[in-house]
Amino acid sequence: MTNLTTLPLTGLEVPHTRYRITSLQQVTMSCGVAFSANVRQGRALVGVIENDGCGGGTWFAPADRTGRQGMAEFTRACRWKGEPIGEEEVYDHLIDEYDLARTAKRNARKRSSLLRGLDADGYTEHIIEAKVPAVWLARGDYPYMGQLARELSGHQPAPEVWQVWDGEQWQELVLPDTTSSASLARRSA
Repeated sequence: MTNLTTLPLTGLEVPHTRYRITSLQQVTMSCGVAFSANVRQGRALVGVIENDGCGGGTWFAPADRTGRQGMAEFTRACRWKGEPIGEEEVYDHLIDEYDLARTAKRNARKRSSLLRGLDADGYTEHIIEAKVPAVWLARGDYPYMGQLARELSGHQPAPEVWQVWDGEQWQELVLPDTTSSASLARRSA
């Protein structure tokens, strides 16, 4: 097995970073979100990752035979948490990485935060943006951390852990316990 590079926002492990998504178009359909994304190696188009947004799979339409072969080799070498994953999952992670990178850049410009809620197996349940500088959340000195914790506790399914993107990596968000104060309020009533 070759050395793999872990993509920072999704955790997808890839054999190389020469393939880049250079554009993403999304359209909200009645049954989901359709998308189309160009994949390039340098300036050359390798192909397009697409999904029709109607509950079907995500697929790769190669620009030529070398694109088909190159992407097949790429997806076979990819890993998720050290384990092999299917082509469709690779495509979805690549789209998520591109989309999250755009969102993270926008949040950095606006001095806001990108948060994700993970389930017990480490899979992303929720992605949200908070109008709070990420540095405050990463340091844990945001003065309204209790209010943020109460807002985050309303997300269902409830994540096992919340993380904040600090511009380089995901950091665990240390939130105050909102359940104990709620139970104390109920007991005193």
